[in-house]
Amino acid sequence: MPSHLVIVESPTKAKTIKRFLGKDFDVEASMGHVRDLPEGTLGVDTEDFSAKYVIPKEKATVVKKLQKSLDGANDLWIATDEDREGEAIGWHLVEILKRKKKQPVKRIVFHEITKEAIDAAVAHPRQIDEKLVDAQHARRILDRLVGYTLSPFLWKKVYRGLSAGRVQSVAVRIIVDRERAIKAFKAEEYWTIKADLLNEAAQPFSAELKQKDKKKYIPVSEAQATQVLADLKGASYSVQTLEEKEVKKTPPPPFTTSTLQQEAGRKLGFSVKQTMIVAQQLYEGVDLGKGEGSVGLITYMRTDSVNLSDKALADARATIQKHYGREYILSTPRRYKTKSKGAQEAHEAIRPSEIERVPESLLDVLDQQQLKLYTLIWERAIASQMAEAQLKRVGADIAAGIYTFRATGQTIAFDGYLRVYLEGRDEPESQQSAEEEEGSNVLPPLKEGEALDCKSLLPEQHFTKPPPRFTEASLVKKLEEEGIGRPSTYAPTISTIQQRGYIKKEGKQLIPEDIAFTVTDLLTEHFPDIVDPAFTARMEQSLDDIAEADLKSVTFLKGFYKPFAKLIKSKTEEVQKGDVLKDRVIGIDPETGLEVLARTGRFGPYIQLGRIEVPAGKKLKDTPKPKSASIPKSIGKDAITLAQALSLLAFPRMLGEKDGKTIEVHLGRFGPYIKWGEATSSLGKELDPALVTKEQAVAYLASAKERKTQAAEPLRTLGNDPITGAEISVKTGRYGPYVTDGKTNCSLPKRFTPEAVTLEEASDLLAKKRARGPGKRWGGWKKK
Repeated sequence: MPSHLVIVESPTKAKTIKRFLGKDFDVEASMGHVRDLPEGTLGVDTEDFSAKYVIPKEKATVVKKLQKSLDGANDLWIATDEDREGEAIGWHLVEILKRKKKQPVKRIVFHEITKEAIDAAVAHPRQIDEKLVDAQHARRILDRLVGYTLSPFLWKKVYRGLSAGRVQSVAVRIIVDRERAIKAFKAEEYWTIKADLLNEAAQPFSAELKQKDKKKYIPVSEAQATQVLADLKGASYSVQTLEEKEVKKTPPPPFTTSTLQQEAGRKLGFSVKQTMIVAQQLYEGVDLGKGEGSVGLITYMRTDSVNLSDKALADARATIQKHYGREYILSTPRRYKTKSKGAQEAHEAIRPSEIERVPESLLDVLDQQQLKLYTLIWERAIASQMAEAQLKRVGADIAAGIYTFRATGQTIAFDGYLRVYLEGRDEPESQQSAEEEEGSNVLPPLKEGEALDCKSLLPEQHFTKPPPRFTEASLVKKLEEEGIGRPSTYAPTISTIQQRGYIKKEGKQLIPEDIAFTVTDLLTEHFPDIVDPAFTARMEQSLDDIAEADLKSVTFLKGFYKPFAKLIKSKTEEVQKGDVLKDRVIGIDPETGLEVLARTGRFGPYIQLGRIEVPAGKKLKDTPKPKSASIPKSIGKDAITLAQALSLLAFPRMLGEKDGKTIEVHLGRFGPYIKWGEATSSLGKELDPALVTKEQAVAYLASAKERKTQAAEPLRTLGNDPITGAEISVKTGRYGPYVTDGKTNCSLPKRFTPEAVTLEEASDLLAKKRARGPGKRWGGWKKK
């Protein structure tokens, strides 16, 4: 029987660690947190700010199993993650598990799951860090105090189901403020004039108008552009000044959590949540087969450090020399300084656990998402220790009468780290920043005073662009710049504001829903601190101070909650629901003479014909509801016109009956659909909801039913999933064969066939798919 019990968070991590520990160690998983604040009640004493932690029902079996394992062990080893969250999980385990007398507890930490790291951790155990635990408790209690007092306020003043949070409400405000800036933006006209030129050797290049009478000049109308062309008729062109300079570009540092999330969003199209799920899989371990078993492929993925260990630096140097040559290695390692205030230099940046393990060696082991992310991490880490790129930039001012044109060019003298990695970019914040980027075209040889031949002048009209909408990547960057949240909070925050209906995602853009404006305005007016980025950043710093023992958690929580609770009480009495959800009168319906109103409800904005008037002695529930219709997301509550509203109110359209059931066309929040009795089917884009006939609707319903029937018929039934208990079957769909348990679908990789895939293989595929979420196809890693 094993004499040591080691507890980690996940079964995958347990499986990987078990390989590196001897038979004397039993490794079990806590499946995340084993205790939390109770659901439905505050769970916090607001006098001394002690918390009432409970074991959720779904964790009772896990705790019972851990207790049984501990009963047969000599000691307990806590091997949860090396951050505040992991430290708190360990503390809770120690609190709830009953230990025998003199049964010691040892805390071990590691930032990568390799044999060397695990052996070093076991050789140097420590105690639970009470300061980190205190900081995590303070964060959890603070979030509960805000959420459980402010959310009910929103339910009373707006509608039930809404939520507010210390970080999520600031994130929503940032997106709302950007959307308002976009809507308020007034596009301004401007013109560029490009000259197509030849040097004395008849080699072509182009230059753009920059100055008039030695001052910056941008034509802002067609008339001004036309005047420039007129002034330049017959003008002589010559090289006025010529500048050449050598430029060295240094690679970006290896990844932190936030920079990984940003770059995976830009380059791979990953959501922040998706990035963290896949990174966790790579960290906890992947079965490499060939006798290697399960191996952790990257270091810990929640970090704000850009530091690399001495071993990693040495391995990077050897790998660079092997794959790219001596000219790409550094004489001394490049070390980066972490800019984040709360960063811990003892931790490392995100890097491959074994840098010599090139992505190409994992082509047959990792799935598409894992390989993409591993490749990105490997390339960034390797590039950080490669030689600088050497560029040659040339700029020439071209004189033409009273005007000056500018030609720029850039060539790469030595590619250095660019051979491996080029950092992605967000959409520029302004037109000016986009235009100031250096050109990458190559200029022919020029010399000062050289006469040039102008072959043509090309005027082009432009309009200034509004600031871009936030993407998940640029929002993470903004939150980090403002000091809002920490590496562990970016992903859940961005997921929450979408799940709560405040923000929708179209492509990569984050767009606020109407309710986001309503709630942000309400909180900004009555609880300005809660949506103030600077205030939230100060609270984050206070939590960091608690982790460093520079601040007492009770002092911090009391200082926040006492005035906050008083404000909640006064605003609950002061603010009226009617003042928050103000109806917009769009106009009068010519048929009924009733007001047509744009309103906000729990399921979004909608149109209502007339107001509800409850007769004396009657109850609201007994009063007939006015006619209403959802406002399409493409229009919005503030923009909808009377004509559009009346068109929406014309629905549902009655098309007739079939088999004693009425056929109707409805407009729902997700688009038009046909309803036949209780059955519904989305209306195809080829049919106009205002013109569709009964015959078309019947034919469409029959076709939709046939498609569903065909899709529902399995090729094979494999049996019940040993993880979920659901029946797994093999089906064929639009993109080929797939396995499904009724809730999760996973396309069959090429190495499997529908006829031969086993229950165990299908269960494993579905488990991985549930963990990582939806993804996109990708072509794989290519050698440089």
